[in-house]
Amino acid sequence: MSDTTTTDGQGGRERIAHFMLENEAALRRRIGAEVRGSPGVDPDDVFSTTLRRVDYAAAHGSFAMRSAPEAWSFVARVLSRAVQRHRRRAARLAATIAEFAAASAPKEEPPKHDERAELVAIMRELQRSRPQDAEIIQLRLRGRKWRDISAATGISEQALRQRWSSLMVRLRSRLGGEGPVAKAG
Repeated sequence: MSDTTTTDGQGGRERIAHFMLENEAALRRRIGAEVRGSPGVDPDDVFSTTLRRVDYAAAHGSFAMRSAPEAWSFVARVLSRAVQRHRRRAARLAATIAEFAAASAPKEEPPKHDERAELVAIMRELQRSRPQDAEIIQLRLRGRKWRDISAATGISEQALRQRWSSLMVRLRSRLGGEGPVAKAG
């Protein structure tokens, strides 16, 4: 087999897939080193994102593997961008949690209700109106990985991530609007 892709592009895609599989351990070590000290960033999610993006680039012809050093360079750039994206996502989640905490904090007056009761009320409302969303939140807050949640719920990882984003938007709007104990829509 030559070092260039076939005319249909599949040779390059297969070669990069083989390259990624052969170097999975090294890639995971590099990801671990890059995400160390980044709370909320899951190395498995970064690895998955990197694989998807490299495969997409190979499938659409924006990357063709001609040599291992060139592949390492390309994968390293994709990996760095994926780490940055996941760090931003984790920071947004932390900010949302901080907003929630700030919204539920008393404003110079004694608390009218306890925070735990408020959180329990929100989760009960979610369990009543959107039980699958409540399950996703509970599993994610317990530190479960997307692939584990996917296996538990029968929803693809991609769909779970989209649903999570939608949930965060709804929770943010709820916090900004009527407050944390407003009825779920």
